[in-house]
Amino acid sequence: MLPDAERAADELEPALTGEAAIEPAAPAAAPSLVLPAELAWAVYFLFIPFGVAAMAHANMGLVPAAALPFALNAIAPQVSYGVWYVVFQVGLIAILCAVRRTLDWRYLISFAVCAVGGALIDFNGAWMNDLFPVDSLGLSCLWFAVGFVIVAVTVYFCTRCQLPVMPIDTFPRDLCAAIDQPYARVKVWFDVITLLVTCAIGLVGGGALFGINVGTVVSALLMGRSVGFIQCIMDKRVAYRKHLPL
Repeated sequence: MLPDAERAADELEPALTGEAAIEPAAPAAAPSLVLPAELAWAVYFLFIPFGVAAMAHANMGLVPAAALPFALNAIAPQVSYGVWYVVFQVGLIAILCAVRRTLDWRYLISFAVCAVGGALIDFNGAWMNDLFPVDSLGLSCLWFAVGFVIVAVTVYFCTRCQLPVMPIDTFPRDLCAAIDQPYARVKVWFDVITLLVTCAIGLVGGGALFGINVGTVVSALLMGRSVGFIQCIMDKRVAYRKHLPL
C-alpha cells in the first residue's frame, strides 16, 4: 500500500470503529496572583466582627453558631452568654480533635482570636446602635444583606489563610479536610445541625425559640453555598502562601 493510502486508512479507522483519539487534558492554569496568607488572615480578623455585628444589628436572627449559646443563656441565665459562647466553642474543638485523633496546639491560639474577636463584635455593635438605629424593615434587610456578604467573603479568607481563626470557623474548615468533603457541604450541614439543636434546646428547655428568626434560616441554608461560590471564583485567580510557622 502506498504511504499516502496507509496514512488515509489510519485516519479513517477511528471513525469506522467508533474510537476517537484521546488527547491528554491541558493542565489547569495556575492562579496568576499569589498573596501572603497572613493578609487573608488580617482581612478575616478585622472584618468578620463587623459582618457579625451588622447581622445582629439587623435584628433578623443570629447566625446558627451564635444562636445556640444564646438559647443556652436564655434557659440558664445564671451562666452568661459569653461563658456559654466559650463552652460551645470548646465543645467544637473537642469534637474536632476526636475526629482528627490529634490535639493541635494552634487551637489554643484560636481561643485568643475568639476573645479579641468577641470584643470587636461588641465594639462594632455599640457604635452601630448609637449611630444607625434600625427602625424599619427595609433598614433591617439592608443591614442583614451587608453583614451576610461581609461574613461570606471573610469566611472565604478564613478557609484560605491556613492560620488559626475562631473555633466556630476552625471547625468546618478543618473538618472538611479531615473527612475529605467540600467546604460548602460541610458548612451547610454544620449550620443546619446547629440550627436544629438550637431549636430543640429552646423548645424543650424554654418552650420558645431563642435567637431564631428568618435570618438564621437564610444563613443556615445559603452561607455555605455562598462561600463555596466565592471559592470557585477566587481560586482560579488567587493563591495564598503562608510565611509564619503557625
